Amino acid sequence: REYKEPNVNVTVNNDSSLVVTFINSALNNDSYEERQKRATQTAAFVSQQYPRVAELADIWVGFVKIETRFVFMHYSRSLNFFRFDRLAHPLAWDERSEHASGNRARASAIYSDKLDRTEISVALMQLEGDTNNGLALSPHFSVPGNASGVRRALATPQSVNFDFSSFSEKSMFPGAPKIIFLADGKTVFETEAQFSTSKSRDGQFSEFLLLPVPYPAFRRLAAAAKVRIRIGDGEYELTEEQVGALREMAEHVKA
Repeated sequence: REYKEPNVNVTVNNDSSLVVTFINSALNNDSYEERQKRATQTAAFVSQQYPRVAELADIWVGFVKIETRFVFMHYSRSLNFFRFDRLAHPLAWDERSEHASGNRARASAIYSDKLDRTEISVALMQLEGDTNNGLALSPHFSVPGNASGVRRALATPQSVNFDFSSFSEKSMFPGAPKIIFLADGKTVFETEAQFSTSKSRDGQFSEFLLLPVPYPAFRRLAAAAKVRIRIGDGEYELTEEQVGALREMAEHVKA
């Protein structure tokens, strides 16, 4: 009501982090500075209004874009998240540089009242290079009901969508390369798939693939200490933080 936004999600994680997420806000089309201004205002509002603010370690305010296709929630993308202490003072955290370098691997769970579904995702996992020249991954799935806070989804999804995106000076994945997911050295899922490829005027190749991975295989990846993904001749090992983000995703579903 305070900001007249159509869809706002508020959760408290581990009794210590309060997260306010503006979903499909008009500010998504505005500048970073305008979103930062709203985030600062929101943190101050939370600090003044939340009865248990003294118990908080931090306050997060984020902006997320959610696209829907055919009735079901299909894809979410976080634009920016801002962090504050319990008194609404900004905490030192360069979200823009961390997001660009792929170091910010955090799972998010966004509940939609209209659809009564929760979209669980990691916005970006940089597997190689950077966002201008490299390979990135964004895993996501949705479940019925509200599984955004302490609640857990009772129904398991059939699969988890792994969105791969590659930008390079030459095509990295021609044809239909073999794709193998390994958890602690053991193959948990294997398939072949063709990337969608386009070439820009400046000669850069963009390649995309939406790959459904069976949920049981995803659970084994989330439970592993080491996760590697082989695509054709290339092999990419997830960092400890990225594996931890998969584990956070799995924790939103009751085992």
